[in-house]
Amino acid sequence: MNNVVDKFFIDIFFGSDSVFFDQMALTLTNAYFWVPLFIALFVLIVKNNDNVTQILLAIGCIALCVFIASGMSNLLVKPLVERIRPCNDPEFKYLAQIAGDMHSKDFSFFSSHAANTIAVATFFTLMVRSVLLSTTLYLWAVVNMWTRLYLGQHFFTDVIVGVAWGIVAALISYYLYYKLYKKVSTERSYISSHYTSTGYSYIDVDAVTAVFFLMLCISMLPLAEIYSNLINYIH
Repeated sequence: MNNVVDKFFIDIFFGSDSVFFDQMALTLTNAYFWVPLFIALFVLIVKNNDNVTQILLAIGCIALCVFIASGMSNLLVKPLVERIRPCNDPEFKYLAQIAGDMHSKDFSFFSSHAANTIAVATFFTLMVRSVLLSTTLYLWAVVNMWTRLYLGQHFFTDVIVGVAWGIVAALISYYLYYKLYKKVSTERSYISSHYTSTGYSYIDVDAVTAVFFLMLCISMLPLAEIYSNLINYIH
């Protein structure tokens, strides 16, 4: 059943004859490209928490969230399952010209990109309680998932399992965050058109959304190739 599903989505998502989409996918899949978004999220946390303890708690639990999400994939499941990536699988690798010649040597199941991005999106959804921010971050996660499918780095089922585990990682981390936050903070309820129910400024949320769409637009410009090559060289 998994093979049938994966073959169906391979036909839909894997590669194209478009240089535009090739470069866009290569740019968007690079974590370093999203550094401005990460900085915007960091600023969101710093500006909307009262003290260093709250800030460090939020950042620490987000880091834990990512560690649980990617650690389970990279350190345990991938070495045990040893599923070959589509870009290396003899059955699929000739179906499309692989953009950037991305033939990763590690394994495919399950997608740590999907797990990480969904985990972060879900954690911020629970912490900030903003529909706009949630929509933005889940769209960011979907964009990253598309790049992994387009570049032949993962099968569709790799991504789906990654999403499921990412949500679990976020729930575990947020539960810990919520319990500890109550111990280091006074109980407050926000009823305002300027703040979410958990005290995050809508202006700061708008800034995160603006950064995301700016980066999305940049990925569609010829300048993106120069930027992508630069961050690849630095990496």
